[in-house]
Amino acid sequence: MHRTLRSWAVVLAIVVGGSGLWAFAQSGRGGGYGHHGANRVAAHLRWLGEQLNLTDDQKAKLKPILMQEGQQIRTVRQDSSLLQDQKMEKVKAIHQSFEPQINNVLTCEQQEKYKQLEKEAQKRRQQATSGGSSPTPGPQSNDKADK
Repeated sequence: MHRTLRSWAVVLAIVVGGSGLWAFAQSGRGGGYGHHGANRVAAHLRWLGEQLNLTDDQKAKLKPILMQEGQQIRTVRQDSSLLQDQKMEKVKAIHQSFEPQINNVLTCEQQEKYKQLEKEAQKRRQQATSGGSSPTPGPQSNDKADK
């Protein structure tokens, strides 16, 4: 009986340990997407909502756009065949390709503010790559869908 109890304890330890590894892999930190990207889109949408005074309708329209953009950016970032400079250029092209869709949802005033936010983010990215510090608050990643 004592031996059976030990056997079950070992089996339980393996199952619990294995499920922990599976959860880690699905969380985004272990290489799986999980729901991590959706959380970043939600956070970025909240931030944009505050910065641009977005309506609920605008947020609902922007969410799938930002999700699609984020998916494309994640694909580029995970492509080990590309050099860092190539990845940066592709990400920049993805951002530019989604800009018209995003602008279609925004008012003229919001578009101007969004353009300014993009310039500030670009400035922060340039300072970060040159070793400077970020002078203004806001999302740190240049991946809109991952914020």
